Amino acid sequence: MLKLENITKRFGSVVANRRITLEVAPGEVLALLGENGAGKTTLVSILYGLYAPDEGRILLEGKEVRIPSPKAAQRLGIALVPQHPELIEAHTVAENLALGLDLPAVFSRRALVRRLRALLEGHPLGVDLEAPVARLSAGEKQRVELLRALLNRPKVLILDEPTSVLTPKEAEALFQEIQRLKAVGLSVIFISHKLDEVLAIADRIAVLRAGEKVGEVLRQEADKDLLVRLMVGRSLAPPPKVPPPREEVILEVEDLLVPRHGFPVQGVSFSLRAGEVLG
Repeated sequence: MLKLENITKRFGSVVANRRITLEVAPGEVLALLGENGAGKTTLVSILYGLYAPDEGRILLEGKEVRIPSPKAAQRLGIALVPQHPELIEAHTVAENLALGLDLPAVFSRRALVRRLRALLEGHPLGVDLEAPVARLSAGEKQRVELLRALLNRPKVLILDEPTSVLTPKEAEALFQEIQRLKAVGLSVIFISHKLDEVLAIADRIAVLRAGEKVGEVLRQEADKDLLVRLMVGRSLAPPPKVPPPREEVILEVEDLLVPRHGFPVQGVSFSLRAGEVLG
């Protein structure tokens, strides 16, 4: 469905993305994993038309495409649900959803609500269309963003850190919706740094570090230790315990007592050996 080939993006002397190649198939969830600063946001911005790549190309359904703007991305069938909702708080849910639709210059609010209800009929992401956005919870606002993205019938859906403001219950509801979207053939790019979520929802996992893709694995082949090593370049397992040194004891304290101001030091014992650093 969507393929990126050797994408490179520079900002002056800083290389934000270096020769990144990725592919996501219809009905597949590709997780994009990496620490802050790994290059995930830049790559998403290229896919959504906010940045142009300096090198490389993007193919959609086998054809090379150029994405000069978010509007162009939407026309191509690429939708983005941003990490932080970009809604107009003073407007209703219906009015915010209307911003993504092709509507006449003049229309009534009642007609808008009727049209949106028809478009959303049977959709599991229920939300009150006439509610002011300012009164919604963080999870409800994200549902509005997701509905706005889905109204345009996208082929590729990008979810940028989608659970950052969600409760565990809301996150579980989102995962159920992702599974439903997979079943109807939508390609999903799921961006996160949360290992549990990635292992729960992804079909494949691509890991970025310092602007480069350093690995790509199937979910069933991945575990937390492997993903951490790819993300940070080393294992986070505790270091092996070092046996105590056998050098000569050069300082030893036993049951130290300082009888001042209520015994601030009492019953302290330690020993220090040659060549040892004692913390």
